[in-house]
Amino acid sequence: MLDILDKVAPAEFVPASPHNFVVRPGGSVPAESLLGDPDVSLHCLDDEHRLAYFVQTPPGVDLAGGPFLYLDQYRAAQRLVTVPYDTLHRLADGLPDPARLVLVYSVGRCGSTLLSRALGEVAGVRSYSEPDVFTEIALLRHEDPGRDAEYARLIRSCVRVLANTGSGSTETLAVKFRASGIQLGDLFHEVFPDARGVFLHRDARPWLESMHQGFTPHLPDPGAQLAFLKYVLAQAPLIMPFVARHERQPTTTEAYVLTWLSVLDRYRALRRAGVPLLPVAYEALDADPKATLAAVLAHCGLPADDVDAAYATFSADSQEGTVLSQASRRSNPTAALAAEDYAQARAVLAEHPVVGPDDPLVRGLVEPQGGPIEP
Repeated sequence: MLDILDKVAPAEFVPASPHNFVVRPGGSVPAESLLGDPDVSLHCLDDEHRLAYFVQTPPGVDLAGGPFLYLDQYRAAQRLVTVPYDTLHRLADGLPDPARLVLVYSVGRCGSTLLSRALGEVAGVRSYSEPDVFTEIALLRHEDPGRDAEYARLIRSCVRVLANTGSGSTETLAVKFRASGIQLGDLFHEVFPDARGVFLHRDARPWLESMHQGFTPHLPDPGAQLAFLKYVLAQAPLIMPFVARHERQPTTTEAYVLTWLSVLDRYRALRRAGVPLLPVAYEALDADPKATLAAVLAHCGLPADDVDAAYATFSADSQEGTVLSQASRRSNPTAALAAEDYAQARAVLAEHPVVGPDDPLVRGLVEPQGGPIEP
């Protein structure tokens, strides 16, 4: 047990980490008690010391269905509990797999948080948005790709613990990842071949504009950027080849587009490898949300009768209370992207064969014949 003296995360969307807390030793409890405590949930990993971190929150805090699990845990955490990896695996070995597992991958800024909340309104579904144990595993795999057997075991154990702690076991566990989660798509398919996967995407130009409006005003300060950069590189593996080719760091706009391309490239690679993923366009979710939700529920084997309950969540801001909320964006307006930003975006797209100039995903940013479109 670790008593929390202070919370020091450098930015709201920095991934969960033991370094986000100042702690002191606070005794110990039997590891088995973690599974029976409704106020304890799996939070993050410390791979250097091979520890899994749980958070203890006040009684009655419901972490399912919130905007971001890692953030809700961080804000509500009263105490941390650590267990060695071996103990985590031992606990998980005594737990069943969820009867149904739904995996929501995305490029971000495309309605995935809203879908996660909608899934949580379906009977028998516990939906978690961005449990950062998987963000950490994606980072580890990026930095050391030779440990896939270990990562696969961590994935199984973390899924079992998430499905069987908190308010008890659940029939269906839905997990919505950060954008880096798709880099684990093949391992999830290997460990849970019957899981139902969904991939949300959005056209390049509105996605870029949404990223700029949501994230640019809240990027970490220089002192925290190096720690945050490693997660960005794991999420967007096309960044390092860009750096080698151009002998410089990408601009913020270039980094955004390289992220969009990296995630889309990974999705298409997974599809070619036979991983079944249902593509869902933000544009379809926005234009006909109820029909799109019905298609998602059908793909996931969930009852169609619950589409109305799921659709009811669309009337609220799914990211309320965070810096990405509609209210936050209104109170912190960002200058629009300039012509130079769009030119940088087109140049990055032109360098990569992931998306051709005729692909509908780049409409409004690149003309079919390759000519520029000014903002």
